[in-house]
Amino acid sequence: MSRLRVLARYVAARRRSFADRAALEAWQDRLLARVLRRAPQRYAHYADLFPDGPPRSLTDLPVLEKEDVLTHFAGLNRRGVGLEECLLAARSAERGRDFGTSLRGLSVGLSSGTSGRQTAFLTSGAERDRWAGEVLARALSDGLLAGARITLVLRAGGPLYEAVGSRRIAFTYADLALPVPELLQRVRDSRPTVLVAPPSVLVLLARAEREGEVDAGWRADLARVLSAAEVLEPHDAETIEAGLGVRADQVYQAAEGFLGLSCARGTLHLAEDLVLVEREAVPGAADGRFVPVVTDLVRSSQAVLRRRLGDVLVPGTCDCGDPRLAIARVVGRSDDVLELPVVTADVTDPGGRGSSAEGAAGRGLFFPDFVRAAVLAVDGVTDFRVVQDGDDLTLAVAPPQAFAPARDALAAALGEAGLRPASITATPLVPHDPRSKLRRVRRVPPTGAPDAR
Repeated sequence: MSRLRVLARYVAARRRSFADRAALEAWQDRLLARVLRRAPQRYAHYADLFPDGPPRSLTDLPVLEKEDVLTHFAGLNRRGVGLEECLLAARSAERGRDFGTSLRGLSVGLSSGTSGRQTAFLTSGAERDRWAGEVLARALSDGLLAGARITLVLRAGGPLYEAVGSRRIAFTYADLALPVPELLQRVRDSRPTVLVAPPSVLVLLARAEREGEVDAGWRADLARVLSAAEVLEPHDAETIEAGLGVRADQVYQAAEGFLGLSCARGTLHLAEDLVLVEREAVPGAADGRFVPVVTDLVRSSQAVLRRRLGDVLVPGTCDCGDPRLAIARVVGRSDDVLELPVVTADVTDPGGRGSSAEGAAGRGLFFPDFVRAAVLAVDGVTDFRVVQDGDDLTLAVAPPQAFAPARDALAAALGEAGLRPASITATPLVPHDPRSKLRRVRRVPPTGAPDAR
């Protein structure tokens, strides 16, 4: 990694601004024209699709699902590296906790696998420099010269963070594979000014603070908390702010790349200067929620062109002046929306719960945020998990004695939406493993669909 390149990317990102939406879209158009022109030259998959010349517009490209990316993995990267080769290298690195793995000049990373089959992603040195510069520009409100101690709690670390460090910027990496008490103590010992961690880890820290289990002196200089790797749910954000004394902002990132970060006012904005986002509306939802289809405008080692993500986003507003799209909520994965039998012939949904949105025939959708609202409205409930398998739901709550009222509240909310599961049964709440993404609402794939690996 080149510190000079990181600095150059940081400066460029800090200087980049757009007077309005039209200026942003003109910027996107210029970058997109280059992406389309070069796609058949760089990637075998698009060379096969466009033998007579490059595509003329974005819509000439097919939308790629997760399975398409897995099937055509070698044709979607510049080195022709195969998926299995990448997975073997990345999994070996994870087991050995050595994250300097590279193949044919590209670094290999491993996705979390929460959407089904696990996949890998590839990045070049220049792209990692860009990532570091762009994120630092957005995350450090006072700039590089003010200095920062940044602690990152991540599943995978490596030379990226160590190489960026300087006299003014110090990075500490806390490995999620550590036992939880040791992990939390490593965070405290680093005395961060900026803390980046999954919300499940931030909640553990916040609860320990509120219960007076540790000396609070470690967070005397804590100025910014960034939630990453999992969906930041509103009740978790409240817990984090109450315990740590700092608002929980968000880094929105996936295997497809860096997708957004909260502004100084706490609103998540998509990084539309780096990625073009097409919005696929969720039918029947009153709040404008959509599934994003993303095209990376700057990445070249691996094609990210019209990839449909598994997330559901709710657009919002922000008066910070940034014309990049504001996001009110990242609801969760679209494949974790509950899909249940409709029990009335005429279902309306003025509240936007999504039950009037058609799933399979005779079935309706119920989004994770409405599951959360129903269960956490029950007095005393501090955490929960809901899993759908077929038409049956299992519900785990903490404390377990709150199961009956939580079950009744969830059944009532589903009933109001015109939906009825075959059953809602109790299951123990298994403690969350910090090394994996926290999914409070999950739908098990039907028989024959790919299993999580």
